[in-house]
Amino acid sequence: MSLRVKNAAGKALTTSLIYRFVSVVGPLILIPLFVKYLTPEEYGTWLVVLSISSYFFLTNPGITQVVSNAVARDITAEKVDYYSQVASSGYYLFRKITVYVFTAATIVFVSIEIFFTSTFLESISVPLVITISLILLTYPLYLYRSILVGLGRIHIEQISALFLGALFRYILTILLLLSGFKLIALSIVYGLSNFLPSLGSKFYLKNLLPRFKISKKKKNNEITKNMIKPTASFFILYISGSLLNSADNIIIASIVEVSSVPRYAVPMQLMWLFVTVVGLFSSTRMPLISGLHKKRKLEELRSLFKTLLFFSSIVAVIVVFNLLLFGEALIVNWAGPEIFPGNDVFYCMLIFALLFSVVWPSDAILTATEKHSSYAKMTGVEALLNVMLSIYLTYQLGIKGAVIGTIISRSLTNGWFMFYRTLRVIEYKYLDFIAWIFKDILRPVTVISVLLLSLKYFNVLDIYPLYVHIFIWNLVIFITLFYSSKKNIIGVLNSIKQ
Repeated sequence: MSLRVKNAAGKALTTSLIYRFVSVVGPLILIPLFVKYLTPEEYGTWLVVLSISSYFFLTNPGITQVVSNAVARDITAEKVDYYSQVASSGYYLFRKITVYVFTAATIVFVSIEIFFTSTFLESISVPLVITISLILLTYPLYLYRSILVGLGRIHIEQISALFLGALFRYILTILLLLSGFKLIALSIVYGLSNFLPSLGSKFYLKNLLPRFKISKKKKNNEITKNMIKPTASFFILYISGSLLNSADNIIIASIVEVSSVPRYAVPMQLMWLFVTVVGLFSSTRMPLISGLHKKRKLEELRSLFKTLLFFSSIVAVIVVFNLLLFGEALIVNWAGPEIFPGNDVFYCMLIFALLFSVVWPSDAILTATEKHSSYAKMTGVEALLNVMLSIYLTYQLGIKGAVIGTIISRSLTNGWFMFYRTLRVIEYKYLDFIAWIFKDILRPVTVISVLLLSLKYFNVLDIYPLYVHIFIWNLVIFITLFYSSKKNIIGVLNSIKQ
């Protein structure tokens, strides 16, 4: 019996977009409340807690992705015993890692409490311990979500993450802030929201595959051994990604001051949300990519890569144009003038968002095909370079230096390397790819840029309110895209239906 889901990609994209929409709207609602009900020091401390605790998600050294890929290669009910073996092998390897890390973290925290004293350490220690403990004790159960993803039921996994994760966290956080609770209560809610979606996925799997079970009896030593190599590369990716995502908050808190963290972290959080939403179109295609590569359907894989890259690039350009023109007004009206970091810092953040958005298709292909070893190593180089540059440039330039360090490190490493590796994996000739980039991406972007700059130069819309500006600008963009890139737009729509 086949377990494949009809229109799996469309369902996955729809639910993922809804989840990401909630993930965007949630912080949009929460951030003004954080600013209102927490002091700058408390809010900065909370952001540092989230940054430090994010490193403990690295106790998943890629096991979840390896399990998803193993299941996605052959989706059929006859393989349920094999799925149990894969999941059980991954789960007990995962649990062993979290136990070791929990023990080491306990020793470190006790040592810090004994030998070091400071006001900042006292304020951060309890919420940090609660958050990290809940992550480590429950994280291995994430394997249930990975099995759903591998089975092509990304939409079910996302629904579980939406209701039991995001909505649970946002609603309770709002109630806690309005009731006067502070960081300890927030840390408990945050930890639970990372755990409950796994329970929802487990319940669904029990109904879908009654014979599926994670247990010690199902653990297979050979499967565990075979997980190690791809897992090591995924681990390098994850730890490097964490350094890229959260190191700057800690650097700014240490070099500038903790109360300055929100001016960097809040706009950058919006950039990361935007980058993540752009990446959904690529990440939901990973099971399809895995299958195409296994069957050596390279022509279809190249076509899919171009579709994903067109979508990521054009959407990124549209959002960057909008934020370039209206970003300051939107942030000031939303979170307050004290949160806007200044135009020079904000423009650097837009460059960051563009650089990180356009590589999603390459990330999806290299990850889904497990051809990511060299990409993982380059990401490690990027992360180390980012940390060194951010420390130096933050001393020299303040908050702006942290953003510039990230831009430089990405440009020198994965900004070009991910494309290079992807073209080799899908056997796409470099000159053909460059010609396609000029014709299908740079040409429409140039036309849109000229039209928008003309509207700006001649002050065509100055007499109208902001919402009219936004509507007219985007109408010009979409009409231009429709006439200049109709074929690619149809390709994107057809890809959603696959």
